[in-house]
Amino acid sequence: MGQVYRAADAKLQRDVALKILPSEMASDPDRLSRFQREARVVASLNHPQIVTIFSVEECDGVHFLTMELVEGESLDRAIPSNGLPAERIIEIGSALAGALAAAHEQGIVHRDLKPSNVMVKADGSIKVLDFGLAKDIRSELASNATLTSAGQTQAGVVMGTPAYMSPEQIAGREIDHRTDIFSLGVVLHEMSTGRRPFEESSSAELMSAILRDAPSPVTDLRPDLPADLARIIRRCMEKDVRHRVQSARDVSNELRDLARHATSGAPRAKPASTRELRVADSGAARAAEGFWVAVLPFKSSGTNTELNALAEGISEELITGLSRFSYLRVIARGSTLRYAKQTVDLREVGAQLGARYVIEGNLRQSGAKLRVAVQLVDASSGAHLWAETYDRPFSADDFFAIQDDLVPRIVSTVADQYGVLPRSMSEALHSKDESLLTPHEAVLRGFAYFERLSADSHASAVSALERAVEQAPKQADCWAMLSMMYRGEHVYGFKGQPDPLGRGLIAARRAVELGPANHLAYFALASTLFFQKDRLTFRIAAKRCIELNPMDGSTIAYLGFLMAADGNWDYGTGLLESALKLNPFHPGWYNLGTFFNAYHKREYREALDAALGINVPGSFHAHAAQALAFGQLGLREEAKKPLRELLALRPDFATSARFEYSKFYDPDVVEHILEGLRKAGLEVPAGTATPAR
Repeated sequence: MGQVYRAADAKLQRDVALKILPSEMASDPDRLSRFQREARVVASLNHPQIVTIFSVEECDGVHFLTMELVEGESLDRAIPSNGLPAERIIEIGSALAGALAAAHEQGIVHRDLKPSNVMVKADGSIKVLDFGLAKDIRSELASNATLTSAGQTQAGVVMGTPAYMSPEQIAGREIDHRTDIFSLGVVLHEMSTGRRPFEESSSAELMSAILRDAPSPVTDLRPDLPADLARIIRRCMEKDVRHRVQSARDVSNELRDLARHATSGAPRAKPASTRELRVADSGAARAAEGFWVAVLPFKSSGTNTELNALAEGISEELITGLSRFSYLRVIARGSTLRYAKQTVDLREVGAQLGARYVIEGNLRQSGAKLRVAVQLVDASSGAHLWAETYDRPFSADDFFAIQDDLVPRIVSTVADQYGVLPRSMSEALHSKDESLLTPHEAVLRGFAYFERLSADSHASAVSALERAVEQAPKQADCWAMLSMMYRGEHVYGFKGQPDPLGRGLIAARRAVELGPANHLAYFALASTLFFQKDRLTFRIAAKRCIELNPMDGSTIAYLGFLMAADGNWDYGTGLLESALKLNPFHPGWYNLGTFFNAYHKREYREALDAALGINVPGSFHAHAAQALAFGQLGLREEAKKPLRELLALRPDFATSARFEYSKFYDPDVVEHILEGLRKAGLEVPAGTATPAR
């Protein structure tokens, strides 16, 4: 789509590359649009493995870009007929995955990754070129939310280079960042064997093969390559996007981990001793950092290949799911595979890997019934923190359905805001001097605040996090958690500096800027925008948060509650119900959303049932909800007890109720709530009040 020239920049005295759109194409609006789109996409990226664009120019009707001049040869010319050495495959693959991860975290998909679009420089480093087919999938928060023409974003339009395209791309379906991961798998396969995984005599046959055929493992042609590399490539090229590696960052992490073990011309040997295991796997370094999590390969009984495959799939997807939680440090699967066929002592495994926490599981089948047992152990003490058994009907057709059902439940129960891991980690840090907390520990310590909403826990969390953002100003998690603490000053009336929502918004935007793929950052942004009454942008940010991590039951529940309060009752309640299924050990406040939905519909008996299940320590909500339900049911005598408890906690509630509920609800809903309080016996004065920001 363009001609490229070497040129001299006389002003800055440097050589550059000029990419010029031919004149006959410049008159084509679609071609010109694609050219300009490439400029905007590449200009928004800043990564050492992505070509840099300097400017977009037009002179006498000639449209061109000035770009970084990359000298070297394209990767397709650098790959020998029998493939590259293992170390070089891993080195280039890790760099490619890192570049894609940086683009994906900006919401940008390349869509045409192939060896000819990768330049290998003289020093061996690489640059990814030609984002001309890139599609920006950032949320509507960005003013330039789409960088492709309308026709090119629609399903049914096929763009790219066939030999490297994903099945969904060939089929003309909507695509996301995972299409690049498939293409990366194809490139890795070609680097490993010197051949493309799909080679047919015609485009039609080629596309059919990509949609239908599974390529042979690279180790069939190259027995010298590590088995872990073959596994990574296979997982990148899964036909179903749900079972593909879910992020380029995961691929990069796996390849970096593999780089520590790969040796030229020979398979990786197993360490001979515990000491060697610790050195090879950097267990001592992980232990020093603290709070690493290892998921061991799940085991299955018998020789049923489908059951074995399901065990492998669940353990792989658990690692991927846990990795979505930016505050967790999850050990890559390549480091745990050696335990697949071993009976192990979890404390010893934890010591070898440097993992504080170890998850293991096993699958057993009896006829058409499957039992999956999972446990989480604190390897430092050997204590069982959590265990669960899941019984499901089992057949070959249920393989993916079972995996898609169980993995989110396990992940959310273990990892979400109220999960077993955050609770254990925050408890472990409870007695540590606040001034000695690392930035990561300050985030983990912050989770204790959500267990009990008290002024003391809030003040402690704010102090630690403000110190953390000074020490590590580029850590998105610290800014996101600090934003949530500032928001708490507004919602719960904790003392702090002026303008808590303004400070919260600044911190949340900083978190999103630093971590554009960090769901916690978008959660902080969405919840702050809600209380600032910026409801349109709130909904956009909330949607993005859920897209980034659909396995976080805690954020889904709170955003569902806010969505319902925003007036989207059915959708918000649906989110809450999905969160209840994700983590059966959810906190009692989840019932608050169920209560208000029933109360809004004037289904007061159902509202009472929900109110009796609310448990928000330190908050007025549970007592007020019971009083509201009893009042609307005409049970004034029964309303006396929760009303007494409410007034003991908040003596001024008769005069402050309107203010408190106006933080969440529109005036008509607030009046309906106040009506229930009056029927319960609380003398609520007439008037209006809106919460200050």
